[in-house]
Amino acid sequence: MNAQTPIGPFVRPAILDDAEGIAKVHVKGWQEAYVGQLPQPVLDRQSVPARMRMWSGLLQEPADRRWTFVAIDPAAGIVGFVGGVRAAKPTIHGPVFQVPVLYVLQSHLRRGLGRKLMHALGQAMTQHGSGEVALWSLASNKPARAFYEAIGGRLVSALTERDHNRVALAGYRWRNAAELAEKSSR
Repeated sequence: MNAQTPIGPFVRPAILDDAEGIAKVHVKGWQEAYVGQLPQPVLDRQSVPARMRMWSGLLQEPADRRWTFVAIDPAAGIVGFVGGVRAAKPTIHGPVFQVPVLYVLQSHLRRGLGRKLMHALGQAMTQHGSGEVALWSLASNKPARAFYEAIGGRLVSALTERDHNRVALAGYRWRNAAELAEKSSR
């Protein structure tokens, strides 16, 4: 260990070699966070190999359209991640940036990693334009919703998604990426 080696959890930009670690957290994150909120067969179908293929592709996309950051515990590896994208077709009233994923393993909650991940993402987005930042959360996921509100997210909409299951969602927004970065740094 040298003076540069972190001794506690830290956040950094994701690299292609992180795909497997992100995939594991993505699957475990679903299985931890959504018990009782999504049907158990949906949670049981989550697959590390499928998520790894997905993340291997996503981590190769240009850094001006997609940003991914990982939270790393030196003793445990990747324990959380966040992903953000530039909206495909932003409208005058729609978000410019979207946050489709944020997961921190339950073993590492309440250590400030969610804030650090959102702060890093907000800073990265700020370097690529201005405009609203939006995300969707399961309406029933009270801990996640409390977190988004604690870092300045404003509840602006609700909807019911209809695929195989009816799922109620809550939509949060920040005025811009700078606001997300600033509010999550506190």
